[in-house]
Amino acid sequence: MRAGGRSWRELVPPWGQRLLGQEGGLWERVAGGALWSIGGTGIMNALTTASSVVCARLLGSTRFGELAILLSTVNFFLVIGSAGLGMTASRYVGGHRNADPVRAGRIIGLCSATALAVGLGIATLCVLFAPWLSTAVLRAPGLARGVALAGGILLFSTINASQVGILGGLEDFRSIAIGNVIRGVGVALLASAGAALLGLNGTLLGYLIAGLATTVYYRISFHRDCKSRSTPVTFRFEAQDFRILYTFTLPVLVATLSHLPAVWWTNVLLARTKGYAEAGIYNAIMQCQVLILFITTATSNISLPTLSNVLSEGDGRTYKRCLRANFLVTSVPAVIVAILVAVFSRFIMGLYGPAFQVASNAVILICISAIFLAISTPMNLAMWSLDAAVPAIALSLVRGGVLVIAAYALVGKGAEGLVWANVIMAVLQAAVGLPWLAVLIRRRFRSGLTIAPQESWAGK
Repeated sequence: MRAGGRSWRELVPPWGQRLLGQEGGLWERVAGGALWSIGGTGIMNALTTASSVVCARLLGSTRFGELAILLSTVNFFLVIGSAGLGMTASRYVGGHRNADPVRAGRIIGLCSATALAVGLGIATLCVLFAPWLSTAVLRAPGLARGVALAGGILLFSTINASQVGILGGLEDFRSIAIGNVIRGVGVALLASAGAALLGLNGTLLGYLIAGLATTVYYRISFHRDCKSRSTPVTFRFEAQDFRILYTFTLPVLVATLSHLPAVWWTNVLLARTKGYAEAGIYNAIMQCQVLILFITTATSNISLPTLSNVLSEGDGRTYKRCLRANFLVTSVPAVIVAILVAVFSRFIMGLYGPAFQVASNAVILICISAIFLAISTPMNLAMWSLDAAVPAIALSLVRGGVLVIAAYALVGKGAEGLVWANVIMAVLQAAVGLPWLAVLIRRRFRSGLTIAPQESWAGK
């Protein structure tokens, strides 16, 4: 990639070039992908945050809390729906697209077909069991229609998770960025209009239509990429392709199920203990965390495919430089944004309405949590690039367990108590995971130059 006739590497100061090493191609891949991802995700998050502010004012704290619980429920079931297919596509398309494009095409077909089948299944279950979920789980019988609409959101979210992974594996971060903008614009316009015209269900309908539009765009994009790269997408699979589902996809699913249900349940626990108005305040606080982590979230799309591709080349030193680059682009911006959010916390919460201003101190706490999560993001993805499934699953279990235990202990303090639970979880994850990653890297690159013989961590 070039900017104004100059290479991205020429724009890096000398200390940055020393940090990343002298491989100009490595810097162009990391920096170029990061810039596209940051731009697309930044615009999407800004639009989504603006939409949340509008929806909070239109719906009120109680209805906004119900929206937060429904979207949290979508994220919970999305774990099962996507089944780690996004990370699978990113990991294996990135690893095979140069050496074996035919197999990369089979993996693309496998992930696409599986995402569609599972997405339809999960969405159907949500629609069929909407009355039971709203009554028995959420204790809000009036949310049955909202749960059914959430099933439609789930379908497109599941398909998009796989398609983003495919585009990431192909390192087409430009298309991912454009897709994020499409989704952000769709949510900002359609969800806000839906809230004004139809209330809570109209908001959910806006999310559903935005997801559909994004799905169509991603589908067109990755088929165009595959054609230009002579990567034939096929649905005729071999045994080694299916083996990926239980050696990589299943461990990713187990790891995610070890954490995300804990996030969902703590949201439900707060709503059931302190009411949906308090859940609405907590959701507004967590939007600040999303704002802080938008660069981290964006650049996480480039970590797994670039690390996997570099790993396949067998150069340990380049892998370590690539990992350092990912730590740099995820952590430093998060610290800067966290400081700004903390300084303007009262103003930010005031945008949601007078009822939300009491949570300005909790926003400062969530800034601390976000910084540690930013540090942990490339750490977790590096473990998956090394096929270190057992450590990754163990860390997810620690995250989920600590979050739930701390939430039960602190939920009596309302939204601020749940924020404290997040801080404890984030700090502990970084304290345990970073030394563990250092050990894994030393074991994998024993010579310091080339990769050691690959092991099946999933089988350990």
